[in-house]
Amino acid sequence: MAVSRTSPSADPKPAKSAEPLTRLDSGPGLQAELDAGRLRSVYLVTSAETEGRGRYEEKVGADPQTLLAVAARIEQAALLGGDRDLDHVKIDYLDGDHQATGTHDLISLEARSMSMFGLRRVITVVHADGLNFGENAKASKKAKAEVPHEDSLEKLLNSFDSSLSNPPCVVIFIAEHLSRASRVCKAIGRAGAIVEVPPLTIATLQQYFETEASPWRITIERGVAQKVWDRLGGADPARLRQTADRLLLDAGPNGTVSIQSVEATVPMDREAAIFALTDAIAAQDPLRAVTVLHLMLEHVPPTAREEEVNKIVGFLSSQFQLLIRIQGLLQRGMGEGDIAAETGKSPSYIRNLCAQVRGMRQPGRLEDSLGRVADMEAIVRGTQLGDRKAATARWLEQSVLCLTRGTPVRLPSIESVFDIL
Repeated sequence: MAVSRTSPSADPKPAKSAEPLTRLDSGPGLQAELDAGRLRSVYLVTSAETEGRGRYEEKVGADPQTLLAVAARIEQAALLGGDRDLDHVKIDYLDGDHQATGTHDLISLEARSMSMFGLRRVITVVHADGLNFGENAKASKKAKAEVPHEDSLEKLLNSFDSSLSNPPCVVIFIAEHLSRASRVCKAIGRAGAIVEVPPLTIATLQQYFETEASPWRITIERGVAQKVWDRLGGADPARLRQTADRLLLDAGPNGTVSIQSVEATVPMDREAAIFALTDAIAAQDPLRAVTVLHLMLEHVPPTAREEEVNKIVGFLSSQFQLLIRIQGLLQRGMGEGDIAAETGKSPSYIRNLCAQVRGMRQPGRLEDSLGRVADMEAIVRGTQLGDRKAATARWLEQSVLCLTRGTPVRLPSIESVFDIL
């Protein structure tokens, strides 16, 4: 049974404000407020922005489990003295019709209702990376002025009183990434606080290994996190955390997580590796490109290298074709969400691919790269290598260097580290 709330008010406050967004770090900053009994009406728990990150560099996200754990601390403080079954509502943003504001209406309704026997209402919205108020970059300023967009969630956030320290309702949004420049982020920052969780980096992954290993007296070799990061591509915090947990479980009490155990049990992620390879090519970074290539081939026996080289060239061709397709969709004005739906790829993967496309700013760079990869396919699948088929790994190394530098693909002529290994 639900009764109507008198707070927050149905009449929105002015949305415009020159005040900076309220940000809290997920450690001492947030904990100090919770310990003092200070609660805000709305929180966004999200990844902190990486300092010094280039415009087109991949965003590094926080571990999803850490995001959930931070949100759980806020929930615990907000539900103190209440009943989770009566007072807490969990909404998955991906499940609802958010594009037609159905989910926004649901959040707003839940925020204005409460159990007759409950206390403070607490609403947690997970997977809120696509949260927005219907911003449309294609709409002209005139069109926006003529048809003002009214969103129930925007009205709700604008109605919250940021001066309250004991609000009757707390809404928590959890998103790995959400642009600080978006209207929704600004509304949350004015009405409540953006709680920033440090992104999962190689250093924090190593620290996670060591912290989790300590109670079980598990030894963690130096460089384990770097090895796991390299083998999985470093683009999926959830997968990195799950892999770390599995390695710790396999080691067991008094065991060891070593570089050798990582190499033996963590397979090189082919999709992540191809992405890393094309990323190095886009950045014109030959050292990184060859390093990734070596990681892909380090455990391939000599008898299987020719077949593996064929596969890698094929994957490169598919990847550059996909990048060109995404380039065309971006030029047509499509957003990343629409591109994900069009291509059938995950939103996070499409976000990374769009960053690659934007990084290749020179006109015709993508098309030129695809042409060189086509030359590579013709060489490796034809007879041009002749009796040098056994040296296909050496040839691929040289070809990737040519691709990175933008020079014509040629046949192998000098010794490679593959001949020494």
